[in-house]
Amino acid sequence: MSSTVQIDFSRPIALFPLPAVALFPHTAEWMVAFEPRYRQMVEDCLRARGEGPLLDAAPIALATYAGRGWSGERIGEPALRPAVCVAKIVEHRALPDGKHHMLLHGFCRARIDSIAEPEGRRLYRLARLAPVERRQGAPRRMPVLEGEIASLIEDGELARWPALDAVRMWVRRRNLPTEFIVEQLVAMLSSRDADARYRLLAEPNGRVRARFALSELAYLRRMVGHASTRSTDAERGVIAN
Repeated sequence: MSSTVQIDFSRPIALFPLPAVALFPHTAEWMVAFEPRYRQMVEDCLRARGEGPLLDAAPIALATYAGRGWSGERIGEPALRPAVCVAKIVEHRALPDGKHHMLLHGFCRARIDSIAEPEGRRLYRLARLAPVERRQGAPRRMPVLEGEIASLIEDGELARWPALDAVRMWVRRRNLPTEFIVEQLVAMLSSRDADARYRLLAEPNGRVRARFALSELAYLRRMVGHASTRSTDAERGVIAN
């Protein structure tokens, strides 16, 4: 999908600030817009498509707070980190209480250049963004990297790890961009570390993100292997220290 959608960076893009990174390019998440400002944001983005398909709606930039909390009452709050994930609404459900339940698909990384604070009827912030990906064009396949990923998840202890079933399926299909697979792994393997997730979102080099995924998979395989060994030894009445 990402290769068929172009983001118009010549226009300001709505900002949706969140406490931590919730979305990477090539991944999708369900989210709810419940504050009045973000209900209005979703409605304005949807209105921009006119009579066209949902993908013609205006994009939304998912940003993250620079601090731990904010009151939301003063101009310039919350302070935001510069890296964002630019997303599109791919499914939408208007809820009876006025909230919006939406499936957001991440398309690309970008950097905040400037922010326009709420003005007039507009309750939410807009930003001028610049893309940060070093390589332009459609995502591509990288067979060598896919082979390294496959060797880590197809053999040994990780071969039986259910959380990686979808990744194994994508690798076996051999028709998906490798960057898609890497981003799924990045999102999965960094889920417990908010700072790591932001660094990976801000990282423009796909090879660096791939090295993170490979390193985390190798570490996970070692840990699962150690746990399996300890379990086997315990069954035999031996505990290894």
